[in-house]
Amino acid sequence: MKRVVISVICLLLCTLASVGASSSMFSPSPMLKDKSAPFGVPRGGSARSGGELMETPRGGAACEDTHMSLFLKISTSAAVETALMYKLAKFAASVGERGYSKVSARLLRTAALVLIIFGSASFGSLIDGGLSAASRQVLAPNEIAGDADWYDKLEKPSWNPPGWLFPIMWLIVSKPTQLVGVWKLITSVSDAETSLPLLVYCLHLSLGDAWNKVFFGLQCTGRGLVVISSFWTALLTSVYLFYQADSTAGLFLVPTFLWVTVATALNGSIYQLNKNA
Repeated sequence: MKRVVISVICLLLCTLASVGASSSMFSPSPMLKDKSAPFGVPRGGSARSGGELMETPRGGAACEDTHMSLFLKISTSAAVETALMYKLAKFAASVGERGYSKVSARLLRTAALVLIIFGSASFGSLIDGGLSAASRQVLAPNEIAGDADWYDKLEKPSWNPPGWLFPIMWLIVSKPTQLVGVWKLITSVSDAETSLPLLVYCLHLSLGDAWNKVFFGLQCTGRGLVVISSFWTALLTSVYLFYQADSTAGLFLVPTFLWVTVATALNGSIYQLNKNA
C-alpha cells in the first residue's frame, strides 16, 4: 500500500511538471508584459527566463505562458513545501516523546499544526521568495493580483458559490476540522503509523497552494484544472489514509474534501465556459 501511495505522489508531481510541455492544447490569447511578480512568478500570465521578460499570453484557458520550466519550478516548490511541512508535522506528532512537560508539548503541537494548516501558504512564500497567491486568494477570490477584473469577467456556471462563502468555508469549516482531524490522528496512533498519512496530507496542502498560483496568479483555468485535480486526488488519498489509521480523524477531513470537490467542479466549469473566449 505504501508503495502505491508513494507512486501516486510521484505521479502527481510529475504530472504538474509535464503539463507545461504541451502548450498546443490551448488557443492563443493576447500578449502581455507585466513586471510585477508575486511568489516568484510574474503576474497576469507573464514569465521571465534568464533575467529577460518574455511576452506571454494572458489568463483564461489560453496559457501558453506556462512553459516547462515554469511548471518544473512549481512542482519543485510543491515538493520542498511538502517536505518542510512534513518535518514540522512529524515533530508535532512526536513532541510528547521529547521530554517536554504536558503543557509545553501541547502548546508546541498546537503551534506547529496551526502553522501548517492555517499558514501553509507561508511555506510556499518562503520557498518562492515572494508573496504566494494562496495567502490572499483563498479569502478574496474576486481580488486578482495584476488584473483585479479577471475573475469577475470570467463566465461562471449558475451554481457558482457567492464570494462571501469562501472565507466561511475555509476559515470556519475546513481549516478547523482539519486541525481536529490531524490532532486526532497524531494523538491516537503510533508515530510510525502517522508517517504516510501526514506526508500525503502535507502534499495536498502544497498542491492547494500550487493551484492558487496557477489559477489565480497565472490566471490559467485549463492548467489550473490539472493542478486542482491533483490536489483533489491527494486530498482523497489523505481521507482514506486518515480513516484507515483512525476513522474519526478521517471523517474530520470529509468537509474539506467536499468543498475541494466543489472547487474542482467550478474550475472545470469555468474552463469549459471560457476556453473559446
